[in-house]
Amino acid sequence: MAYKLQHHKMTRRRARGRTLFMRKLLARFGLAATIAFSAAALAQAAPMTPNPDKWRPVVYRDLQIPGPLDAPFTGIWADMIDRNNRRYAAVGDGRYAVGNAPAREAHFVVRGGDKIAMLSVLNIATACKTIAADAAANINVKMCPMRLAFWQGPRGSVRQAQGCYLEPGAEPGNFTPDPSYAVSYASYDVATKSIKLGVILAHKAVEKCSQIVPLYQR
Repeated sequence: MAYKLQHHKMTRRRARGRTLFMRKLLARFGLAATIAFSAAALAQAAPMTPNPDKWRPVVYRDLQIPGPLDAPFTGIWADMIDRNNRRYAAVGDGRYAVGNAPAREAHFVVRGGDKIAMLSVLNIATACKTIAADAAANINVKMCPMRLAFWQGPRGSVRQAQGCYLEPGAEPGNFTPDPSYAVSYASYDVATKSIKLGVILAHKAVEKCSQIVPLYQR
């Protein structure tokens, strides 16, 4: 029990250190610096994406107590996570002095050669709106901030829009719903150089969530 308590305290201290580092980086150099930090972290993560045109579930991350593997996602969302933290603090909510106020993320990453594309949707209470729900399964679909980050070598760019976040109720942050009933999924269309997105809830497509996001602005 003593070991577990000590390990938990150490994890929270490390999370606080990562959060403070990202805040300082954002304050001193702006979002461009945190995005560049994300690119470096992603470049070390994995090789080229096999079969990018295959539909696959998005990957979830809980950013409230960020770990080392969360660096690419806390980096790309550093400004909005910081703003969300400040809004919680402004109303006197001091529960999240360590780490971040509740923040979860879902992403899809494609790698090829010196190019990396990451589409990420951030689920925070201060910026999302519920557009569909299944009370029986306790699953919500929210419209939330979405960013497409695209890096080619040292150069990077970010575009912002709105995208869907499938939110399971009362489950861990990295939980992926049963795809036979509910799933948020993505694929990369090589011919059009676009990321395709979709959400299924109760075996039906959520129409507002069907999107095609081109890597290059036309």
